Amino acid sequence: KRLHIRARSARENSTPTENSPSANRTRTTRIFSFETYCGKTYGVQDLAVGFLGGFAGGLVTGFLLFGHPVPEVLLALLFGWYFRGAYVRHKVEKRKRDFLDQFCDYLDSIATSLAVGRNGYESFLTADEDMRELYEKGAPIRYASGRLTEGLKNGRAIPELLRDMAEETDCSSVRTFGEIYQICSTAGGNLRHIVGDTRNMIVEKIAIEQEIQTVLTGPKNELNIMVLMPLVILAALRVLGGGIITDDSSSML
Repeated sequence: KRLHIRARSARENSTPTENSPSANRTRTTRIFSFETYCGKTYGVQDLAVGFLGGFAGGLVTGFLLFGHPVPEVLLALLFGWYFRGAYVRHKVEKRKRDFLDQFCDYLDSIATSLAVGRNGYESFLTADEDMRELYEKGAPIRYASGRLTEGLKNGRAIPELLRDMAEETDCSSVRTFGEIYQICSTAGGNLRHIVGDTRNMIVEKIAIEQEIQTVLTGPKNELNIMVLMPLVILAALRVLGGGIITDDSSSML
C-alpha cells in the first residue's frame, strides 16, 4: 500500500519533459493561455504585444467615437483583451504554414537518399542533417525532424514516429505520408516514388490554398475598408472641421 501511494504521488508530482508529447500542447494558467507549436512557446511577450496593439487601436477608436476618457479606456481594454489571443493565433498559423513549406524540402531530401540506395533509417537521418544545414535554429522542421531522429536512435519504428509528428504538428499531410509509409513498409512498394508523389501532392495543395486565399483577399479587404471608412471620416472631421465635431457631439454618435 505504501509503494502504491508513493508511485501515485510520484506520478502526480512529475512534470513533462521537453521531449514528451504533453510538453507541446497548450499550456494554461489562471490568467494566460500559452500556445506551443513545434518547440516554440508563445508566452507573455507575445500576449503583451497583441494586447498593446489592440489597446492602442481601441484607444484611437474610442477617441474618434466617444471623445470621453472612460469609454475610451473601456473600449481599449476590450480591444486589447481580444487581440492578445488573436495575435498569438496568427503567429501559430504562420508557423504551421512555414512547417508545411519546409516539410516539402524534408520529403525531397528523403526521396533523394532513397534514390541513391539508402534505406529508410539512413534516409531520415540524412534528411535531418540536411534540414539543419538548410534552415536556421528554431525552424519548425528542425524541431520535428530532430524529435523523429531521436526516436529512431532509441529504436522506435518510423511509422510510429511519423504519427507522433502528425499529432504534434497537427498536419494532415504528415499523417497521410505516415499512413502511406506504413503500408509500403508492411506490404511492399517503391518508397522513392511514393515520397516524391507525396511531395508533389503537398505542393499542389499549397498552390490551391494560395489561389483560394488570393480570391478571398479582395472581398475581405473591401469589407475592412468599409468598416474603417466611418472612423476615417470622423478623424478627418476632427482634424479639418474645426468646431464641427466636439466631444459632446461625438459622444452622441
